[in-house]
Amino acid sequence: MEMLQRLLLWLLLSTGGAQASREPLRPLCRPINATLAAEKEACPVCITVTTTICAGYCPTMMRVLQVALPALPQVVCTYREVRFESIQLPGCLPGVDPVVSFPVALSCRCGPCRRSTSDCGGPKDHPLTCDHPQLPGLLFL
Repeated sequence: MEMLQRLLLWLLLSTGGAQASREPLRPLCRPINATLAAEKEACPVCITVTTTICAGYCPTMMRVLQVALPALPQVVCTYREVRFESIQLPGCLPGVDPVVSFPVALSCRCGPCRRSTSDCGGPKDHPLTCDHPQLPGLLFL
């Protein structure tokens, strides 16, 4: 069996099939382009906006003996620097604020998820698509 393993390793290395890469296997936490749907219930249209959000891999660890030791804090890819842009939805009913704000990620970091400002995962209440007729998208990068 050991001879077969050596033969397979030799074949793999001699054909150039195994190459070391300096690139991470998963993209690390960074700003990426994303399209978000902006709409309100009392406004008849939906506008898609292209912005930057934080996404990517953050290294985390989990204890093997979870009962005996306290849990390790888990980190997510989240905003380091962010600014907010706003758009006005056309055709909203009187008395309805037509302004919708959304984040534009300037830089990202791996850190604890703040539920007050971020989507920390889990089931979504709403899809990322429009319910109302869609207007041409806007670009905010």
